[in-house]
Amino acid sequence: MSDVTFKHPEYVKNFPLWDQVDDVCKGQAAVKAKTTAYLPRNNPQDKSLEAQGLYDAYLKRAVFYGVTGKTLGSLVGAAFATDPTFKFPQELTHLERNANGAGVSLYQLSQSALRHVLKHYRCALYVDFPDVGPSRNRAEEKAKQAYPMIHLLSSKAVINWDTVTIGNQTKLNLVVIEESVSKRGDDGFSTESQVQYRVLRLEDMGLGEFAYTIEVYTKSDKGIWTGSGRKIPTDYNGDTWSYIPFTFVGAVDNSAQIDNSPLLELADINLAH
Repeated sequence: MSDVTFKHPEYVKNFPLWDQVDDVCKGQAAVKAKTTAYLPRNNPQDKSLEAQGLYDAYLKRAVFYGVTGKTLGSLVGAAFATDPTFKFPQELTHLERNANGAGVSLYQLSQSALRHVLKHYRCALYVDFPDVGPSRNRAEEKAKQAYPMIHLLSSKAVINWDTVTIGNQTKLNLVVIEESVSKRGDDGFSTESQVQYRVLRLEDMGLGEFAYTIEVYTKSDKGIWTGSGRKIPTDYNGDTWSYIPFTFVGAVDNSAQIDNSPLLELADINLAH
């Protein structure tokens, strides 16, 4: 039986390190919230109320100076000390003001990507397009107000992936993205977060042809993860995509390989202090 929640072994191995760097960059409140994970007790075998009181007092007095978080901000600032120049065709000028569909510009998206790379070694970019029919011409395409959007994904969101060699090229043929979707309560004010999984596949259609497909999995009332049915996106001409419009962005290259976060060693020293 397939399990859409399966996590890649490299993801499982690196997740605790990503989590640690995230906590350290957030600062003192996040570090103290993990209590003994970062601030171990001197006498863990002593379970008495007195020992717990002493630890609580120690935890309250402890001071954590967030040098790693400040370094992260400084490195991003240094990288963007000179404004980058973006070159793209006229049809993609919307990226300057709204690259992800939520009002975030390509400049801001680039800054966020660098922050992810510094903390986790990598992040990911996924291009999505509204589910509309093919257009007869550019004017019709513009009238639909259907623009491609670039979604920036944390390394924590991409839980599984795989590659395949087609000819002499290595391509991603599976990407599983964990998403959190907010659902408004019956009172109209409260919200509840639900997890779903977006599965991107490159499927063999036969005769050497491959097609990109999307399927979203949600959890049923019985606790079973069920797919919504595979959709096959098409391009401007109504043709299928021969690759998944997704790429990893790494500190060294854009492959699926993972290495230690550039800020990991600084975070370790920060915690040791």
